[in-house]
Amino acid sequence: MKAYSLFLDKGRAEVAEIEVAKPGKDEVLIETKACGICMGDVYVFQGKLKGGNVMGHEGVGVVAEIGENVKNVKSGDRVTTLGGPAFAEYYKTRGHNVAKIPDDVDENDLIYWISEPLACAVTGIKGSDIRVGDNVCIIGCGYMGLLLIQVMPKNILSNLIAVDLRSECLELAKKFGADHVLNPLEHNIVDAVNDILGGKADVVIEASGASGTINLATEITREGGKLVIFGRHVLDEKVPTEKWHTKGLTILNTSPAFSADFNKDFHDAVKLLRKGVVNQKPLITHRFHYRNAQEAFELASKKPSNYIKGVITF
Repeated sequence: MKAYSLFLDKGRAEVAEIEVAKPGKDEVLIETKACGICMGDVYVFQGKLKGGNVMGHEGVGVVAEIGENVKNVKSGDRVTTLGGPAFAEYYKTRGHNVAKIPDDVDENDLIYWISEPLACAVTGIKGSDIRVGDNVCIIGCGYMGLLLIQVMPKNILSNLIAVDLRSECLELAKKFGADHVLNPLEHNIVDAVNDILGGKADVVIEASGASGTINLATEITREGGKLVIFGRHVLDEKVPTEKWHTKGLTILNTSPAFSADFNKDFHDAVKLLRKGVVNQKPLITHRFHYRNAQEAFELASKKPSNYIKGVITF
């Protein structure tokens, strides 16, 4: 079968026709409805990561055909998936990486069931070792940070402080359960955290991936506390290892590879969507048809104030 697919390279998002094979054993062929734009994809577009291949790993769609041994879905089921490459009209993935979307979900709302990023957030929270009574601070309230806030067990925390440069994102952080929100343009974050907590935080989650934020996270973590590096720092940075040593910090790098079972985290993420624990409607702010992918990735690279998350539709 021939299908149109999206290829990314430095400064280019091009559409080309490829051949898609029938699903093999344990595989599912998906007719794509949408695929989220990950920052990893954006980094390829910016030339910070190697590209050139069909990409996309945040897909939702309709099962077109199943291979031998697949029992959990059937042709015609609407599904959310883990893996890809899903920047294509059709793509294949393993049967265990597929979960059904409830029948009562409107066709226009399928994009809110993109689940791979939420699986990353589930991994991040599981790996953060948050405990009853902890004071937690999260730096970065973009798409991933706001997912983390929604997944976080806020009912067991003493305080949750959210930090971001965008007031709109801080308003959403507050809506999703942050007790305090701080904008570095308005506050000295180290002083403000000390004023709120009477000290430093037990757990600090760096979710922005921005240069320099690991240093800020180090400053506001208490001695013996946990610093969680969740954001992707695609360009290597100098980090304050001496302060980490003298403060006795536990440094946790909660990327998907940190997970003991990322496939389980994916299915746990889908369960949260089914229960209504997570709401992605305020987070997915932009939709682009795949023919307009160049525009999509240029905008995602600039990240204007009204942009939180974009998706490519098919």
